[in-house]
Amino acid sequence: MITSPCTNICKMDASNGLCQGCFRTIDEITAWSRLDDPARLRILADIDRRRLAQTPQPSPRDGK
Repeated sequence: MITSPCTNICKMDASNGLCQGCFRTIDEITAWSRLDDPARLRILADIDRRRLAQTPQPSPRDGK
């Protein structure tokens, strides 16, 4: 069984509806315990995309 991505930083961001700790929606958080592993893997993939979208990307002008 895939464990929860909860980081115990449980604060919802009103601007995007995501938990600031684990990047899940409230629906994903509440459903987690009832989901099978394929559904959990989809959420984890969504979390990775959300986290990447929130990470500042270097500008081409930065030379990095």
